[in-house]
Amino acid sequence: MTWTLYDGTLFILMLVMFTAAVWQLFQSRFSWSGILMTAAALSFVIITALNGDLEMLSIILFFTGIILVVTELFVIGLVLGIIGMMMIASSFLLIGNDIETMSVMVASCLIIALIEWVIIVKFFGKKVPLFNKVILTDATSKEAGYTSHDDRSHLVGQTAVTTTALRPSGIIALGQDRIDAVSEGAFIGQNKEVRIIYVEGTRVVVREII
Repeated sequence: MTWTLYDGTLFILMLVMFTAAVWQLFQSRFSWSGILMTAAALSFVIITALNGDLEMLSIILFFTGIILVVTELFVIGLVLGIIGMMMIASSFLLIGNDIETMSVMVASCLIIALIEWVIIVKFFGKKVPLFNKVILTDATSKEAGYTSHDDRSHLVGQTAVTTTALRPSGIIALGQDRIDAVSEGAFIGQNKEVRIIYVEGTRVVVREII
């Protein structure tokens, strides 16, 4: 298999398209990578058309594949995405008469694009912004403004009275409320005044006031 200057030019343009497309996926808006990808795609189409290698079927497969891949981002499942990628790959293979050379080009570009994806995710810690819009990522933490209906942290510092002995667990009365509580460690008798020193989830820990 001998590569010509024409083959080398097509490979470079394909490589730019694939790698720029991957980088664009990790951008929140259309950026320089999208412009580079578009420019490479247009150059690829123009060069192959001028050389007489571009067929209408290839164009149809390419753009239909792109539509399916984009649609896959909004639909559960992988069928549309797989079909779309197969159509895009087939569109490249139909260009020219040397399927073997074009197959090597497509496979090489896919491998390099996959390596780029792994590097971006693994070493740069980037995520695809579109996924963040369709997947719930907000943490239901207190810092984010969420409060559980069982959150009793507001009780810390208040004074209560034991209605049962705490051995070390028992019941305390805070106003009209009866609350399950645990002593800090020592035994606390009934009808003793205690202070709530901290709350861990629904676990209320108290200390006797002496």
